Amino acid sequence: MNRAVAVLTLSLVIGISACTDSEKASAPPTTTVTAAVPATGVISSDDPRAAQIVAIVEKAVVEQDLQSVAFAVWDGDEEVVRGAIDKPSVQPATAIDAKFRVGQPMEAMLGTVALQLATEGKLDLDAPVAKYVPDLVNADRITPRMLANSIGGTPDYVPDEAFSARVAANPFVGYTFEELLGYAQRTPPLFEPGTSWAYSHTEIAALIEVLEAASGQSLEDLMATRIFEPLAMTDSSAHQNNDIDPPLFQAFTNQRGVYENSTYWDPTWGINGGMNATTADLGRWMRALSTGELLNEADAKESLAPVTAGLGPMTGQVYFAYGSIVKDGWVLGNPSLNGYQGFVAQQRDPSLTIVVWATAGPTNTEQANGAQAISTQIGGLMSETPFTL
Repeated sequence: MNRAVAVLTLSLVIGISACTDSEKASAPPTTTVTAAVPATGVISSDDPRAAQIVAIVEKAVVEQDLQSVAFAVWDGDEEVVRGAIDKPSVQPATAIDAKFRVGQPMEAMLGTVALQLATEGKLDLDAPVAKYVPDLVNADRITPRMLANSIGGTPDYVPDEAFSARVAANPFVGYTFEELLGYAQRTPPLFEPGTSWAYSHTEIAALIEVLEAASGQSLEDLMATRIFEPLAMTDSSAHQNNDIDPPLFQAFTNQRGVYENSTYWDPTWGINGGMNATTADLGRWMRALSTGELLNEADAKESLAPVTAGLGPMTGQVYFAYGSIVKDGWVLGNPSLNGYQGFVAQQRDPSLTIVVWATAGPTNTEQANGAQAISTQIGGLMSETPFTL
């Protein structure tokens, strides 16, 4: 596919190019259709904290050398502020509703889909996954519930040196599950299934295979019908390739030793990177996750319960549950993918939602997640019990 950055057409003139004089007399007038230009800047409520949030972002752009930042904050269901701020040199300006790669927050959506399928009798969360992913080591003892909570002991393929070298050599190449599994299983399992916790992209990739097989639907259809459409997330989509529609939040990175545009790098090495969304849509999702809007009461409670407490480093105060990090009453996500630095934070009671996406400027070493730093400051401003990391 054409990987060039899409250009928004501002206007389209439709005319009649060849007709007779009599046809000209009866022909309708030439019609000019003007496409909506994406809004840029900031939309603020009358909440005085909105200006303070904007100031936090503006300061971070300079001090952290961030190329662009998209952000949104809600107090309950009320939007406090939403916008996009760029360095002055960025052209075109990032749209308020620009789309970006989502990464890790999609994992909680997969957890929700798994719980839905189980309630519908289409998936047994506690049965071995061998019939779905027979090549997964310990597939006869690993269950879908273990995959969703990253407690199966399957090594993560991302740290594999050969894998990292291949991604760096050509970041536009996609990956199949079989290829990713091959890198992951070059090392032995980390622990016996269900006995500890270790984050594993491999287990998320395996979970997608299980959900598709159990439901008979593709990842794209599962996400659309079970997450996006019920929540009216009209600017969200899932892909198992590098598709992303304008208006774009363009990503930049120094990861390969040169500052370059990484917007169209293929995200399938991260599996969950194939989801695109806006800050508004992710905020809608985080509130729905917190309230259990897409689940029955029992599954909603399970989805954010301390199911991994006592396993590995997980405790009752900080734990991983069906794709979410839960810490002291906050639901958190901190993706970093192909130049996109993201952070989501949802305080459950009282409800507060923070969504921030950033990308690095030329001198940024990307050793820290700029979106996380901004979100932490916003949390300190907005909440009496802010999260700490």
